[in-house]
Amino acid sequence: MNPNLLKQLAIVVKQGSLSRACEQLYITQPTLTRSIKQLEMKVGAPVLKRSRHGVIPTEIGARLAQIGERILADTDHGEEVIRQWHSGYHNEFTLGIDPLWEFATFREMSDHFLREKRYVFHLRTGSAAVQIGLMQAGELDFLLAPAHLTVAQESLQRDLLFRDRSGVFAGKKSPLIRRKGAVSLEELARQSWMIAGASAGFLDGQGELAGPNAARMAFTGSIRSVLHLLNTTDMLVRLPARLALMTGEIVPEQLIEVEGKPGPRRDIALWSRTEEGERPEILKVRELVTELVTTLDRETPTFGLDL
Repeated sequence: MNPNLLKQLAIVVKQGSLSRACEQLYITQPTLTRSIKQLEMKVGAPVLKRSRHGVIPTEIGARLAQIGERILADTDHGEEVIRQWHSGYHNEFTLGIDPLWEFATFREMSDHFLREKRYVFHLRTGSAAVQIGLMQAGELDFLLAPAHLTVAQESLQRDLLFRDRSGVFAGKKSPLIRRKGAVSLEELARQSWMIAGASAGFLDGQGELAGPNAARMAFTGSIRSVLHLLNTTDMLVRLPARLALMTGEIVPEQLIEVEGKPGPRRDIALWSRTEEGERPEILKVRELVTELVTTLDRETPTFGLDL
C-alpha cells in the first residue's frame, strides 16, 4: 500500500474537511479526492463519511488514519535524525521533566545540556503519572520526577538525586503568613485550598489537610497558575517546598509551619527503564543528568527544611 495515501487520510481526518486538508497538503481537491477513492478501492469500503460539519472516518478509516499518523510522525523524525547526523550528533534522548522541576531549574538545566556536544535532547514536561506511562511504553529514555508515587513502576529503575519535602504555602493575602508559631490542623481545614499535582499519584494525599471543603481549583501538570494564585489570593496549596522556593516566585514567609510532624518526602528521582540500563550511551547520559541534579542538590539552599 502506498504510505502517502495513509498520510493524506490522516490529515483529512485531523482537519475534518477535504478543503482544509488540501490547504495543508498544497494539492487540489480533485487530486485529494482521487487519492481517497484509490484507498477505498484498495479497502473495498468507504474510509470517510460526510457529517454536518465536514467528514469523519468510518471504522476502518479511523484505523488506517492512525497508521497514517504514525507514518507522518516517523517521517518528520527521520528528517530530523538526518539533520542531527549531518550536524555531528551521535544520538537523541528524550527526557521527561516534572513541571515544577523545569520551572525551578530551567537556567541550570538548559546551560548544562547545551554544553553536551554528542547528543540531542528532547525535553518533555508533564505530570508524573502520564510520563511514567510514556516511559513504560518506550517513549521516554529518562524521567526527572517525584520519587514517591503510587503509579505502577514495573521494570523501572529509580535513583534518588534531589532531596525535598512537602510544605504548605499560603497566598500572599492570607493572614496565616503573619502568624507566629505553628498553625493547627483545625485552622488549616477552615482555609480555602487549591490542589497541585491533582492526578500525579503522590503518596501523600493532596487534600488531607484541607478539611471537609472541596478544593476551589485543581491543577495537573501546571505550575504557572498555581504560582499566580499564591501571589494574588489567600488560597493554600501543598507543594515540594524546596523546589517551590527555588523558583523565586514565592517568598519563604509563605511556607507555613504546620502543627505536627514535617511534611512527607517529595524527593526528585531519575527514572529509567531497567532493561536499557547497561547500554553505553544510556550510562553516559545517566551520568550527565545525575551530575546536574546532584550539583543542584548540593549547592541549593535547604531553606531550613529538615532534609
